[in-house]
Amino acid sequence: IKGGYHDTLPSKSKTLLQSLYSNGSSGGCADDVIAGHLAAASMAAVEFPENSDWVNSIPLSIYGNLAGRYVLLDFFTYCCINCMHILPALHQLEQDVPQGLVVVGVHSGKFSNEKNNDNILNAVSRYKITHPVINDQNYEMWNSYSIICWPTLVLINPVGKVVLISIGESDVGKVCQFVKDVVRISPPTELQPVSLIPDTDVDGDQGRSKKVLSYPGKIYYHPDSNTLFISDTSNNRVLQTNSAGEILHKYPAPESPALNSPQGLLVYERWVYVCDTNNHRVVRMEVESGVSEVVCGTGTQGHDLEGGKSGAEQEISSPWDIEMISLENLPGCHGNMLMIAMAGTHQIWGYALTDLTITHRGQKTEHERGKTWRLAGNGDEANKNNSYPHKASFAQPSGVSYDGGKFVYIADSESSTIRSVELPSFAVKNLAGGGLDPSDLFAYGDVDGKGTAAKLQHPIGVVVISDRTVLIADSYNHKIKFAQTKSRIVSTSSQVSDLSEPSGLSYDGASRSVYIADTNNHGVRVVKVGDTGETGESRELQIVDRARCARNTGV
Repeated sequence: IKGGYHDTLPSKSKTLLQSLYSNGSSGGCADDVIAGHLAAASMAAVEFPENSDWVNSIPLSIYGNLAGRYVLLDFFTYCCINCMHILPALHQLEQDVPQGLVVVGVHSGKFSNEKNNDNILNAVSRYKITHPVINDQNYEMWNSYSIICWPTLVLINPVGKVVLISIGESDVGKVCQFVKDVVRISPPTELQPVSLIPDTDVDGDQGRSKKVLSYPGKIYYHPDSNTLFISDTSNNRVLQTNSAGEILHKYPAPESPALNSPQGLLVYERWVYVCDTNNHRVVRMEVESGVSEVVCGTGTQGHDLEGGKSGAEQEISSPWDIEMISLENLPGCHGNMLMIAMAGTHQIWGYALTDLTITHRGQKTEHERGKTWRLAGNGDEANKNNSYPHKASFAQPSGVSYDGGKFVYIADSESSTIRSVELPSFAVKNLAGGGLDPSDLFAYGDVDGKGTAAKLQHPIGVVVISDRTVLIADSYNHKIKFAQTKSRIVSTSSQVSDLSEPSGLSYDGASRSVYIADTNNHGVRVVKVGDTGETGESRELQIVDRARCARNTGV
């Protein structure tokens, strides 16, 4: 069975989907093809392992309480951007086929942190997944179906036969159309909804009822106004607070388009620039009015690996963090730009805030204001460093920080590394973490050390605190670490504890304080640091919504 699934069904499924939907629709003779494919299905589905942990559901059975229905298994790991990309399509499919279909997430976690059921619970809540999810922490389901990558979709018919296996995210639209056609051509025998009895924690708010924030992803300290800007990610908004944590403004303005899981942000001139991640855009909102406009991105997921267009004409994919880069101090260079961690295409992109001139080794390149283009990364998901930036590879870059001179540091989450990008060549090098094999994205751990001897686990945030030191949000180790930029030695802060998947960092040089987006704790922490990264005790910054308090008390 194991070899059969892997060797035959995925390739046959790919061919079938291409032949049915290459022109965007099916019907007529296509129905006969689908019917014939269903009749030929012979491989029996594998039952869910007993004694597994479930989220959003009581334990389910392919041949028990799911019998008579179509079951679509989504093999995923919650760190994976490709897995995130297909969730909207699956949600829409559940709306389109409300009877006779059950989507089941099979969470086969990549990282050790992802095998913990409480962390899966948080991810399900954060991503607003409402269907059942089984914790496949020992890879029993994964191995039984010979799965080789995330995401993979497996369709099981009402009598327990596997009829389709689709690998990756690229064919999810075709898979969803196939499911709808299959249900129409060969209806399920059981249409009644399954009694799932949702877990009250997940169906509720995972401890958020007493918190203003919900899974905050990124944070930015603005020195000119002495205020904080916080991506309140699961509330789909940005908050500005004073240094005491009192909310001053909420973004965007009511008349502006809604954000969808905002992440990285910064203030430049009179605007707050924000990665509108799940809308696949970067937007900017006027600080005073909150009125927003698109900086780049079309509003739908893009697949362009080169760029070159301006503004809303340029498609992009899941921008996760941004940083403002001034080129004025580099010889032969002029202008300001945004550097964007483009997690969805595993690249680093640029956006020209002004007309730009970049000179390297006597060669001058100019970019008009508003242009968006690829700076580094070939689009392959890998841990490949190279002096030629277009030959380098990243793996879901999620954090960016600039030292104000020649170096930009990248938290490359899926390779568990911190990388450096040197200006103006944009050469990519390793600072810490990962392994020597560019294709090895499992070289993670929790080890202090030098360069690749140090081990991180899915770092999402990084911030420069001096020309010698960067701080790292070692997200899946729930720790703050500091790396020396010259020696490449990484050490763990012993003073910051009780974090839960921290994702964002920002530095206030005047008070020598680092602000931490403590994501799964729905809060912000503040910690004092020295030039080389030594940390003092941390405290929670209480975020207070005075208007909310007034409403709640009837004032």
